[in-house]
Amino acid sequence: MEHIEIEFKMLLDEKLFHQILKDYKKQITDSYQQTNYYLFHPELEKRKYSLRIREKKGSYELTLKELNLDINQEIKEMIFNHQDISNEIFDLLKKEKIYIKDLQCGDYLTTIRHDILLLDGMLSLDENEYNHHHDYEIEFEVNDSKKGLETFKEIIKPYHLQYTSNCPSKIKRLLQAKNQ
Repeated sequence: MEHIEIEFKMLLDEKLFHQILKDYKKQITDSYQQTNYYLFHPELEKRKYSLRIREKKGSYELTLKELNLDINQEIKEMIFNHQDISNEIFDLLKKEKIYIKDLQCGDYLTTIRHDILLLDGMLSLDENEYNHHHDYEIEFEVNDSKKGLETFKEIIKPYHLQYTSNCPSKIKRLLQAKNQ
């Protein structure tokens, strides 16, 4: 299932994160924990592919770049144990000569997410933990880029924040922390 994300996001300090969370407390529509397990292979990195398993509310999703598949815990365990699996993603990887037995498992990122449904999109406040690092992020996912950017700037304005571009992705931050 292909899903194109239009999102605006910034890193926050802990104090500001908690202030925004407090200000939107009554509007929170959902709070949950999700964990992204990242799988690495030199060929994936060379092609700038990202492969992950996302565990969220007892469900699992396998994602390769823009390709997402719902899986179950049994398949997740099979992947971590390097057992052969046939599905759209692993069949594609095999064609590229990337085999499950050669994937490096182990890095993960856990997020506690608070979702706030607004008229123009979904505002999310994320507390992330990975490789002994902790960070905080505000993200606004929208369908209309122009209107979404205007709304995002209005959301962050009372906090004296200036949006210039998206902060690095969660996987980039995880890899930077790993390489420090």
